[in-house]
Order: sequence, then C-alpha cells, then structure tokens
Amino acid sequence: MTVDRQKARNAAARVITVSEVIAQIVSSGEERFLEDIQAQWAAEMGLIRIGEAVAKIPAPVRERFDGQPWRQIIDMRNFAAHQYDDLDPGRVWRTLTWDIPRLRAYLGDVVIAAVSIESEDSAQGPRSSGR
Repeated sequence: MTVDRQKARNAAARVITVSEVIAQIVSSGEERFLEDIQAQWAAEMGLIRIGEAVAKIPAPVRERFDGQPWRQIIDMRNFAAHQYDDLDPGRVWRTLTWDIPRLRAYLGDVVIAAVSIESEDSAQGPRSSGR
C-alpha cells in the first residue's frame, strides 16, 4: 500500500470512528441535543476531529474522490475550533444528522473500498496476459 493510500485509509477510519460516536450523541433526538450543552460541546469536538482527519487525507486522494466538500469540512473544523461561540446549535445538528452520516458512508463505501482494492491489486503485482 502506498503511503498516500495508507494515510487516506487511516484518516478515513478515524472519521468513521468519530462518526459512530456522533451517532450516539444525536440518538437522543434534536430537542435533547439542543438542551444539552455537554452533548453540543462533545459534538463540536467531533467536528474538530473529523476536520483534522480529513486534512490528513493527502490532497491527491481528496482530488480523486471528489464526492465530498473536503475544503468545507476542514473549514468547519476551523470554525468549530476558533469561533465556537458563533456556532448555531441548529446548524450543528443538521451537520451531525445530515452531512456526517453521508461522509461516513462515502468514506467507507467509496474511499476505503477503493484504496483497499488498489492495495490488493498492487500487492499481487503485474498480471499475466495469459499468453
């Protein structure tokens, strides 16, 4: 596995792990989330972790897999980390319940699957033409 593929796979796996924690946080429902400052702060930290992991996916890999708004994900991390007092809990809720599950699915179904298949292919070496 090339270094870029390994970095992409590791970063995607971290995002998936954080996504699973976020799914637990939002499982109580929107009303409970909007009333629970601890859940909001935990979710905001999850957004920061996701943005950090996405930033570690090598740029050529992000460019190749353009099914996600990578720059916006990283920007959301920066906003959550530096302008946390300006975060709207309703917007965070939408991000947690709409965007994060789609990101998780994309990383698992598309990115990790593709880099894993490519790694298996490269580990097997060149294929014989059968002649």
